[in-house]
Amino acid sequence: MKKVSILMISGLMIIICAVVFWQWHVYSKDSDKPAEPKEELSIIASVKVEANQLRVKQTFQGLDANRKYEALIPAQVSEIKCTDAAGKPCEDGVAKLPKGKDIQFEYMLKTGSGFSLLLNDWMVVLKDADVTKSRIEIVDHYNHKGTWAAGLPLKGFKQTELLHYYVFEGVNSNPSLYWQEKPLFKLSGQKEIQYYTSQKDQAIYEFDSLGILSGQHLSVVITDGHRSVLGNGLLLAGNKLTDKELERKMAIALLASKFETEMGMEGFTLETLASLVIKQEPENAKSKSMAAELRNTLSAEETVDFITYFSEEEHLDGSLLDEYLSSIRGMNTKFFLQNRQENQAVYPLLFTDSRSVIVNEMESDELEVVVRGDKHLFPLVPTLGALGYKTNIGTDFNVMEFSSDTRNYHFNLKNKTFILNGQSFGLLENPFQYIHGEWYLEKYWFSEIFKVEITENDDSFILES
Repeated sequence: MKKVSILMISGLMIIICAVVFWQWHVYSKDSDKPAEPKEELSIIASVKVEANQLRVKQTFQGLDANRKYEALIPAQVSEIKCTDAAGKPCEDGVAKLPKGKDIQFEYMLKTGSGFSLLLNDWMVVLKDADVTKSRIEIVDHYNHKGTWAAGLPLKGFKQTELLHYYVFEGVNSNPSLYWQEKPLFKLSGQKEIQYYTSQKDQAIYEFDSLGILSGQHLSVVITDGHRSVLGNGLLLAGNKLTDKELERKMAIALLASKFETEMGMEGFTLETLASLVIKQEPENAKSKSMAAELRNTLSAEETVDFITYFSEEEHLDGSLLDEYLSSIRGMNTKFFLQNRQENQAVYPLLFTDSRSVIVNEMESDELEVVVRGDKHLFPLVPTLGALGYKTNIGTDFNVMEFSSDTRNYHFNLKNKTFILNGQSFGLLENPFQYIHGEWYLEKYWFSEIFKVEITENDDSFILES
C-alpha cells in the first residue's frame, strides 16, 4: 500500500509539473509577441496659394480602419472631393466616408484680395477624432512678398525667386492661418510662444505668470494699432497694447487652445480663468463676478490647486472644471455649466452635499442640500412639497403661505412675524435665503419652525414630519 501511495503521489507531481510547464510556455510565447503599436491620428495639409484662393489637399493618416467617421465641412469650403487611400472617390461626395486608415480631402478656399488674411476653422474636421499631430505645408507662388504664420510652430522655411515654402507642425487639429503683405520676422519667446513682428529688434515679452500655462503653442503676431484678434493657437496683438493688456490677451489665448468645445469661444469664461492666473481684474462684467465668486468661496490653497489643475491640463470643458472644483471640496458644483450664457446673471458658486435626501421614508432625487460654511440649506418649496405642503409666495416676496392638512403658516417677512394656525409669533431674523431665484431654509429653521425632525448619517439626510 505504501508503494502504491508513493507511486500515486509521484504521478500527480509529474502531471502538475507538466501543466505548469505548458502554461509557462504558452505565456512565454504570448509575451514574446511585440505589442501592437497604437495608431496615432495625424493630419497633413498641403496649401497651394493661388490668385484669390487657396487650393488645399488635406490627408488624415492613422485612422481606425474599422470605424466610420463623420466629416465636418467648413462653410467657406468649395469644390470639395474625398478619396480613400487607394484614390477611390467617397460615396455621395463626402456624406459617406469609407473605412480605412487614410482619407484625403481636396477643396478650395476663397481668400479675396487685401493686405492681410486670417483664416479660422478652415480645415475639415472628423467628429470625435483625436488628432495627435498636424503638419501644414504652404507653397506660395502667388505672393512675391509677405509672411505666413499659423497656430502651429514654424519648423521650416525656404524662399526662392519663384516661391515661398513653409512647414508648420505641432499639436492642433484646426490651427488658424494668417498672411500679411508686410514682412514679418519670427522670434522665439518663453516656452511654446513664437512672435512674428515687423521689427527685427522687437523686445521679447516675458511674463512670469504665463510660465504655468505650459504645453500649449501660441503664435503671437504683433500688428499695428491697439486691436487684438484671437484665433486657434494664434493671436493678433496690436503694438499699442500695454504690457498688462498683452499679458491678459496671451493668457486667454493659451487657455482657449485647451477647450475643444463651443466653450472655447466663451470669452468671459476664459477671461475668468485668465484673471486667476495673472492676478488681474477682468474687463468683462460677468468675468468679474465669476472671478469674485471663485476668490471669495475658495481658500487660498484651494485657489492655487484649481489654477494648477486647469493650467496643466491639455483638454478642458465646463464639466471637467466643475468636477475638479467638486473634488477639491468633496461636494458637488455646477458653477461653470450654470454660467454658460453671457447675458444671464452670474450663478453663485454653490456646493451641494453629495448625500441623498429621504423625506418620510421616500428618497427624493430632486432635493439637493446646499452647503454654505457650516450651514446646510434645503430648497424651500420642493422640500416642503415633499413634506406635504402647498406653497404661495407673494410677488413682492414679503408674504409667504404654506399649508398642509394640519398646519397653516402665514409669514410676513417685512415685519419678521408669522402666524401658525391662528397664533402669532415673532422672528428675530429672516430665516429664508433667496439665492439666484430660489428660496432656501437652513436645517435649524426647518426643525424650529416647521417641526421637522432631521437626522443625518454618512449616506443621507432623513426628514420626518
